Amino acid sequence: MTGPDLGRLHWRLLAANLVAAGAGVVAVAAGVWIAAPQAFDQAMGTMGGGMGSGMGSGGMMDPLLRSAFGDAVGSALLLGLAAAAVVAVIVAVVLAARISRPVTELAAASRQVAHGNYAQRVPAAAGELGELAASFNAMAATLDATEQRRRDLIGDIAHELRTPIASVRGYVEGLEAGVFEPGPGAWRVLDEQTARLERLVDDLAVLWSAESRDLRLEPETLDGPTLLADARERHRVLAASRSIDLSLGAVASISVRADRARLGQVLDNLVGNALRYTPAGGHVELALAVDGASAVIAVRDDGTGMTPEQAGRVFERFYRADPSRSRDAGGSGLGLSITKSLVEAMGGSIGVASPGVGGGAMFTVRLPRA
Repeated sequence: MTGPDLGRLHWRLLAANLVAAGAGVVAVAAGVWIAAPQAFDQAMGTMGGGMGSGMGSGGMMDPLLRSAFGDAVGSALLLGLAAAAVVAVIVAVVLAARISRPVTELAAASRQVAHGNYAQRVPAAAGELGELAASFNAMAATLDATEQRRRDLIGDIAHELRTPIASVRGYVEGLEAGVFEPGPGAWRVLDEQTARLERLVDDLAVLWSAESRDLRLEPETLDGPTLLADARERHRVLAASRSIDLSLGAVASISVRADRARLGQVLDNLVGNALRYTPAGGHVELALAVDGASAVIAVRDDGTGMTPEQAGRVFERFYRADPSRSRDAGGSGLGLSITKSLVEAMGGSIGVASPGVGGGAMFTVRLPRA
C-alpha cells in the first residue's frame, strides 16, 4: 500500500493552511506569555495602596502571586491553543478539500479527453476555477464536434466513393468476362466515373485547404460589376441550352476586396447550382448592392426552392436537397461547402433564403468593400 502523494495540490494546500495556523498559534502564545505579566503588574500598580499587603517594595507582585498568575495564564493559554489547533486542522482539511476538488476533477476529465472521451465535462464552479471549468468544457465540446465531423466526413467520403468504384469495377469485370464488348459506350461510362472520382478528390483537397486555413489567397481590389458580368458570360451558353434566362439585376458600382480566382470559383458554384435547380423557362439573376462596409452579391433563382430544414443544412458536406438530381448532374455534394469555406477564408459570410419548395432561393455573399 503506497502512502499519500504529498506533492498533490490537496496535501500542499493542507500543509500551507496548517503552517499558517501554526505560525499564528506560536505568535499568540509568545505574545501572551511575554505581555501578560507586565500588563498584570501595571494593573496591580494602578490599584494603589489598598492592596499593599500583596505588593513588595517598588510595586512588584508577590512571588507567590506571580507564580499563581503564571500558572493560570499558562493553563488557559494551553487550553485555548489546543482548541485553536483542533479548529485550525478541521478548517484546513475542509478548505483544502473544497479548493482542490475542482482541480482534481479537471485533471481527471483532462485525462479522459486525452484518451479520446471528448464528451467528458466538469461541474461548474465559482471564481477563477469556474472560468477554468467553463473554458475546459468549451474546449471539450469543440473537440467533440470536430471528432464527430471527422467521423461523418470519413463515412460520407466512403459512401461517395463506393458508387463510382463499384461502377468501374462492374464494367471491368464485365469486360474481362466478355459480358460487355469493348466499345464507345463502355469507355464513356468508365471515363465518366473516373472523372467523377477526380472531381471528388479535387473538391476534397480545396475544402481541406480552406477549412484548415492553409489556402493561399491573394486579395486584391476587384471591380464588382465586372465580376458579375464575367460570371454571367461564363454560364451564358449553359443557361441558353437549358432555356433559362440568366441576367444581371441591380448592380452597384463598387469594388470588392477578395482573391480573384477564389471569388470566381464562388460565383461559378452559386450560378451553376442555381442553373441546376432551375427548370427550363426559369430565371436566374445576379445582383450587387452596398451594405455599410460590405459588398453584397446575390444570386436569385425561381427554381425548386428549399424547406427550412434543407436551407439549414445546405452548406453541409455531401448534403443534397435532391440527391438523385445532384448525382445525375455529376455533383460531388461539396460545392456549397467549398463555397462557404472560401467566402469565410476571404473574410466574408454567406447565407441562403427560400420561401419554400417551388419558391426559388437566394444565396447572399457578403465580402469586404475595397
